[in-house]
Amino acid sequence: MKRSTVFNFCGIAAIVLFASYDNHAQTRTRIDAGSSKQEQVMQGLLDEVHQLRLAMQQIGVNAYRGQVMVERLRVQQERVDRITRELEGVKTQIGEMKAVQLTYKDKLDEAEKQQDKGMLSEAAVKMTRLGLEEFKRTEQSLSERENQLTGDLAIERASLDDLNKRLDGLEREMLMNMQINQSKDRKNE
Repeated sequence: MKRSTVFNFCGIAAIVLFASYDNHAQTRTRIDAGSSKQEQVMQGLLDEVHQLRLAMQQIGVNAYRGQVMVERLRVQQERVDRITRELEGVKTQIGEMKAVQLTYKDKLDEAEKQQDKGMLSEAAVKMTRLGLEEFKRTEQSLSERENQLTGDLAIERASLDDLNKRLDGLEREMLMNMQINQSKDRKNE
């Protein structure tokens, strides 16, 4: 009987030990599974924070690029406007010079007629002729300036167009990035 009691006691002790070990192992597995799930959630959050940081950096870079581009665009537009005003002024001066030359041409013709009649000296006719030639030289100089300004204006307008295209490209890039981010957000939901 003592033997059977000892065996019974040993059997019960073994069952209790194995049962508690099994319980401990199951608890450990549950803790590991819970821990693994927490790690996955934590990793997901870290990934999301990383994506947000990258998005914020991209927004900052695009904002800076946009500000620089807009400022360059403003300066370039001022150049185009200044050259346009100067060109219009030169064209106005050329028109005025042509009108003055016509007047001087008429004066020269009248002076030559009066000289032929002996009413005006050669020196007076010569002065009128020199005045007309001076107006022609001034007109020629203004025409050269007009050509120079026309070329400069074409270059500055091309530069302005290029800046506008680059700004449009930046805007398209920003819209595309925004659409990509929105589609990623929809997939993650």
